[in-house]
Amino acid sequence: MRHTLSNLPVLLVLVVLAAVPVAVLAQDEVEITTLAREDHLLVSLELPGAYSDDVREAVASGLETTFNFDVELRRAVAYWPDETVDRASIAASVSLDGLTGRYRVVRMVNGAVVDVRIVEEEGAARELLTTMERLPLFSTRDLETNGDYGVRVRMERRPRTSWFRWPWDRAAAFGRASFTFLP
Repeated sequence: MRHTLSNLPVLLVLVVLAAVPVAVLAQDEVEITTLAREDHLLVSLELPGAYSDDVREAVASGLETTFNFDVELRRAVAYWPDETVDRASIAASVSLDGLTGRYRVVRMVNGAVVDVRIVEEEGAARELLTTMERLPLFSTRDLETNGDYGVRVRMERRPRTSWFRWPWDRAAAFGRASFTFLP
């Protein structure tokens, strides 16, 4: 039996295709809830499995850990990709002060600091990092009554603790929620 290198590209493609489902399944889900109140769309986000052992170890080492959320408000368009109506960015970071044993959690929306808290328990820091409630991210003034919309969220964590990343595997977690706007 003779071995040739001509089958090597085909073999590499098969290996990559076999690994793609594993990379996709390893990603976390962002749970999204929307609520229209007054002139704003309130968005709540939750990442139940995001505070993993890797994150815990990074925070315990004193390394500042940040979750960056890219949030898009999109309008459903028939037979065409959804149209982006507006965007927002949210960042939540936590750092452990090794001298005092306290966690400092900072939340930012569109580059502006909206909340800074010092907490003593890891559970409280985890909750502040992975749960955002009723953030007024988008205005509802320009939304069409009975229009179909969606909120899409991509979360990226810094620092990345895994040693290998697929080139197309940019976000650590994804989420999507659809709603019909009723003022």
